[in-house]
Amino acid sequence: MTTNENGLGAELRELARSPAPPMRVDIARAREVGRRRLWRRRIGGLLSALVVSGTLAVGWTVVSGGPERVTVATVSEGTDPLVAYASFGWLPDTVAGVSYVVGAHGDQVMAGGPGMRLILSMYAPDDEPPVESGHTALSAQPVNGRRAYWITADPADPVNGGDAYLRWQVPDGRWAELHAYDMPEADPRPTMLRIAADVTVGTRPVPLPLHISSVPADFEITEVHFWRPAMQGDGAWELMIFYAADGGRVTLVVSPEGSRTVSPRGSCMAEAGLELCVTVEGKMPESLAAIGGPEALLRRATLLGMDEREWTTRVIG
Repeated sequence: MTTNENGLGAELRELARSPAPPMRVDIARAREVGRRRLWRRRIGGLLSALVVSGTLAVGWTVVSGGPERVTVATVSEGTDPLVAYASFGWLPDTVAGVSYVVGAHGDQVMAGGPGMRLILSMYAPDDEPPVESGHTALSAQPVNGRRAYWITADPADPVNGGDAYLRWQVPDGRWAELHAYDMPEADPRPTMLRIAADVTVGTRPVPLPLHISSVPADFEITEVHFWRPAMQGDGAWELMIFYAADGGRVTLVVSPEGSRTVSPRGSCMAEAGLELCVTVEGKMPESLAAIGGPEALLRRATLLGMDEREWTTRVIG
């Protein structure tokens, strides 16, 4: 089995037991996406949406009797459209960036590098989540003095053939889980334990690379996809903010200037080394037309450059 097939298998297993990533077509990897879509159709009957009261977040519960996961990131109508409830701290140099994907198909916090993935999950604040059927819990070195264990299908192999799971208790009593696959180390356990020790659980607005003075009042945020590296794998990162209004969908896409292989649609501007494009799908919202259309929204925007230290959590307003 090739590395790509190993990675695909790991992602499919993760999809079956955790929030699913949003369905976005990836032209460069059409075959892989096709397989993922087929998998989603096959397991669709096994998943049910868990709508979190008072937010626009959607979580997933595995109906097969597995442990219940809770939201790790959500969209927000506040000044920052992206809020994380669990965040990575220290990460190895092999990680290119941390992605946050939230919306109608679930939520995910994921660190990635060449071929590797680190997926962070949290469980409901009840009793210790059970180990799924066919798997074994093997004791791990404590994380910040609290109990931790590996989950594996092979009791003789704590890292499960490179498709490794580490679960540990966080200070408030809940349980966190780190799913890692295709890490470059022959034994990823020390790296995973160090990552887990620096995970932070708590509400944190995620800094983003733009500021918009205002959006029309009827704009309802539905999804945020912040891919680092870019989902197509040929850019440093890509931010997509989706709004619904008056029967249409308005999407803001921010990326490093010149990094997108697909020609941008809609109205675009370039500033400070970044590019912002505004597209409208379906009906043009009356509120957007009233201010002058997508071009007017661009005039309200300021791009903050490639230096993440200059990014802001006051994105809107």
